[in-house]
Amino acid sequence: MKNPVLCAILKNKVIMRLLDHEVSAIKRSVNQFDPEAELYLFGSRVDDSKRGGDIDLLVISGKITRADRRKIKLKIYDEIGEQRIDMIVTAKISTPFHRIALSEGIKL
Repeated sequence: MKNPVLCAILKNKVIMRLLDHEVSAIKRSVNQFDPEAELYLFGSRVDDSKRGGDIDLLVISGKITRADRRKIKLKIYDEIGEQRIDMIVTAKISTPFHRIALSEGIKL
């Protein structure tokens, strides 16, 4: 039976825990506001040894506004149900936190 979890594999280790319809919904929602945005999943969802956890997203975009960020989250909720989603939107990687999220994250 096919595993419904879409995952990236590095050295035979699962490093992302999202269903493929969740990944598609997230990408589609962000792309409606900026098709050129770079989107990364980071945090506990990239660690297979952890369970549950919120969906931490880093979005690199010069177009997405604070109001857009709220609309994106609502679109995601409509498609995958209400879950805790933390979304950081930045035009450039300018803080140590951004650099860590980018280096440990998985591009969607």
